[in-house]
Amino acid sequence: MTKIVDAIEMCENKIHKFKEETKTIEARINRKPEFIIINASDDEGNARYIKGKITEGEKAGLNVNAIKLEADCTNNDVEEIINRCNEEKIPVILQLPTYKHLDTEYLMKLIDYTVDADGFAKEWIGEINLGNDKLLAPATPKGVISLLEYNNIEIEGKIALVIGKSNHVGKPLCSMLMNRGATLINANSKTKNLSELVKMADIVISCVGRQNLVDAKDIKDGATVIGVGFTYVGRKQILDFDVDEIVNLGKASVVSNRINCTGKATINSLIENVIELYKMNFEIMD
Repeated sequence: MTKIVDAIEMCENKIHKFKEETKTIEARINRKPEFIIINASDDEGNARYIKGKITEGEKAGLNVNAIKLEADCTNNDVEEIINRCNEEKIPVILQLPTYKHLDTEYLMKLIDYTVDADGFAKEWIGEINLGNDKLLAPATPKGVISLLEYNNIEIEGKIALVIGKSNHVGKPLCSMLMNRGATLINANSKTKNLSELVKMADIVISCVGRQNLVDAKDIKDGATVIGVGFTYVGRKQILDFDVDEIVNLGKASVVSNRINCTGKATINSLIENVIELYKMNFEIMD
C-alpha cells in the first residue's frame, strides 16, 4: 500500500521551535528579527509565493518586509536594498524571476553569504559540496531532505534518482543526498532511457515540471517518489507524475502529495535559514 505524505505536520512542529528561537534572537538584538523579500517583478507566481513566505515567517515570529518595486526600477534601486541588508545583517532574498531589464545574476552576487536566506551563495554551495549542509542550504533541497528524514525514509545505501540539474535545486540536492550516503543518479534533458533509471531507483525526486515525465509503471517496488517540479493544467497543479496512478498501482511505499508538500517544506526551510543566519551573525548558541 502506498502512503501519501505531505509537509503539514512537519512544518507546524518546526514552526513551534522557530517561535522560541526568534524570541531568543529578539532578546539578543533588542528588536524583532526582520526578513526582507525584494519583489522586482509583476509575476503572479511571485506574488503567490511571497504571500506564503510572509504568512509562515510571521507565524515564526519574524517581521517579514516584502518590498515591491515597480517596472521602472533600476539595478541601483535593488542594489541599495541589498547593501542595507549586508550592512545591517538582515537576511534577504531577491524573489525570482525579476523584471527582464534587471541584471539578476549581478544582483544575486551582491547578496553577502551572511544574509543570503536562499542559500544560493557560492560559500554555502561550497560547504554543501564539502559535506557541511546542516546549517544552511538552498530551501527546496533542504525541504526535500527534511521531508525524507521526517518520514523516516532511509537514504544511506539507497539508489537515489534526481531528475533535474538546476543550480538551486537539482545540483545541491544531489550533493545533500550523497552527504547522507545515497548512491546518486542524476538525469537531465540529455538523458536517454529515463524509464530504465526510474526502475533502478529506491528514491525518485523529480524537479522538472513536465506532466507524465515519470511513468508510474516504472516505479520500483517499495520506492519513494517525491515531486518538486510542477506545471498547471487548467488551474490544477500537476506534478511530474500521476499521484493517483502511483497509489492505485500500490508499488511505491511513499509518494508526495500534490499540494502542501515540497512547496510548503521549501518555505519552512527558508524561514529556518533566516533564523540560522541570525544565530550565526549574532553568535547565538542553541
